[in-house]
Amino acid sequence: MNNGLVFTTTGMELVAGVDGVTGGWVMAVTGAERGTQVEFLVRHSFQDLWADAQARRLLVVGVDIPIGLSGVGRRTADIQARARLGGQRQRSVFHAPAHCTVTARNHSEAYECNRRAGHKLSPLALSLLPKIREVRDAGRPDSYVNDARPRLAEVHPEVSFTVLAGAPMPFPKKNPKDSTDRRGAEQRLAVLTDHFPNIADAMRAPLASTPKVALDDVLDAAAAAWTARRIASGEAMCLGEGEFDETGYPMNIWA
Repeated sequence: MNNGLVFTTTGMELVAGVDGVTGGWVMAVTGAERGTQVEFLVRHSFQDLWADAQARRLLVVGVDIPIGLSGVGRRTADIQARARLGGQRQRSVFHAPAHCTVTARNHSEAYECNRRAGHKLSPLALSLLPKIREVRDAGRPDSYVNDARPRLAEVHPEVSFTVLAGAPMPFPKKNPKDSTDRRGAEQRLAVLTDHFPNIADAMRAPLASTPKVALDDVLDAAAAAWTARRIASGEAMCLGEGEFDETGYPMNIWA
């Protein structure tokens, strides 16, 4: 894993995008200005990653994980994200679990509390619970406000790619029926290259040195970093704006 410092250039303002991987997290760190280079680092825990972000005084850290969780019913942000993607791509946005899931002691309790809250807990949402807890434990509700430094923000890479490209991507990042089909990954890499000119070279290190990091993980982290830039500059759009869960975490998706 890359444990060294990235972007030691004096005076450069930085942002980052984060995606969860098996056994840890991958973070894309880049300058706040379009066209600056990107570097990737991998950490075992979000707490370690967040400590890095704080030490470097990053402006914004976009994280691909549900953070604010509704008590009853669906989050507006998820509904709006699915509508924006439409077609097959909307399936990439699963509805976030209910807030009660955070304190569930086992899978059965998690499923039952979601049922009572009017949710259907998907296997994917259930598998992300440890990472949801990690992010919520590392930050606090005041880590998401405009003047926080760093500022945390929830993102969804497919929504980011849709805004970045001007339309939903026609192909998924990976084809479950054909592992050699790279059309979706190549399309996403192409649109990212305009904003991160060194991305093709930069992503080789985490992919080669850390087997648990996949191509779609680094692409998603870079898309989250692109959105983090937009948040820092005030250009980003916010889905579910103004909604908070019962503990004060925002139920937003930024793009």
